[in-house]
Amino acid sequence: MESNLLFVDTSAFYAFVDNSDERHKKITEIFQKRTEHFVTSNYVLDELITLLRVRKIPLNKFKSFIDALWNNEICNIIRVVEDIDFNAWQMMNKYKEHSFSFTDCTSFILMKNYNIKKVCTLDKHFQIAGFEVIS
Repeated sequence: MESNLLFVDTSAFYAFVDNSDERHKKITEIFQKRTEHFVTSNYVLDELITLLRVRKIPLNKFKSFIDALWNNEICNIIRVVEDIDFNAWQMMNKYKEHSFSFTDCTSFILMKNYNIKKVCTLDKHFQIAGFEVIS
């Protein structure tokens, strides 16, 4: 059965939040026009918040967006649990020729478990892993 879910990755969220990002307009259009139900993971949110802080984006510039994500107003958050962690670690070891991040691997496993075929991302690793990239 085809899923009506679109997984959203860190890179897409970042481009959306940072309006100085060169891909901000394109990602904003995608978010406005897509009809699928958006989902992400708690690990993606962790990665996003960390990236925003590392790039010195002031907290007040993204706080309301992150609050809306945590409150499931923008998308549903799928929680990474122990077996997903373990399977992601196994995947990283199996495909060590690729520079998949651990968060990417948890996303791949979640997407497979939930039959999610499409992902909004700017990360080429999702295409390598066999998913349809929307960007």
